[in-house]
Amino acid sequence: MELEPANLPTPVGVVPNHPRMQMPDAPRVLTHLGPLLAKPHVLVEIGCGPVKKPDAIGIDVLALPGVDVVCDVNKGLPFLPDASVDRIEAVHVFEHLTDLETVLREVTRVLKPAGECRIRVPYFANPHYYSDYTHKTPWGLYTLGYFCKDGWPYRRKVPNFYNDVQVRVVSQKLVFSSMFLVPKLLKKAVQAVVNLHPRTQEFYEEILCWQVPASELVLVFGRRA
Repeated sequence: MELEPANLPTPVGVVPNHPRMQMPDAPRVLTHLGPLLAKPHVLVEIGCGPVKKPDAIGIDVLALPGVDVVCDVNKGLPFLPDASVDRIEAVHVFEHLTDLETVLREVTRVLKPAGECRIRVPYFANPHYYSDYTHKTPWGLYTLGYFCKDGWPYRRKVPNFYNDVQVRVVSQKLVFSSMFLVPKLLKKAVQAVVNLHPRTQEFYEEILCWQVPASELVLVFGRRA
């Protein structure tokens, strides 16, 4: 898994309250999705912006070039059938969500049994996380635990009975970086050690996350079998 920091501007997928980014009341499907959903491997990009991967179904809040569906994903993905998607990707989108439960419920609904969702989000201890007023949902190692009913890889357990969402955690990796060369090199060494095992990740988050903040968290999950 590639763990270099994204270094991307905040995507326009789900940023609220911007004069150019008012949330649509209902989804607007701009492209006939039948041929894309009929492909052997169905890829969906949430918050794709003006550039998306070839043959992906691009979802964004703005009708930018290449966007197939304009919608507010906080309200669901009603234009996608159940168990129709092999992979969902979102880079710096899920931290902007205002209804994480609904989005995760919809993601697990549309994924095929072996499908996966890969997201990249700022880590909650990243000092830059707090600079962006559009960030609504902080992410740490245990965030998905509230939606995982079994197979949770960490020693610390969190309440998972508040909702009916059932995710299957595949992997979680912390990404470390810095704008300064020497700290960047040192943090890469820390990254290698921290991601050795779920226990080393937990030790880091409890003891060291504020001393040596990670930049991002890369999560891969699917639907519970």
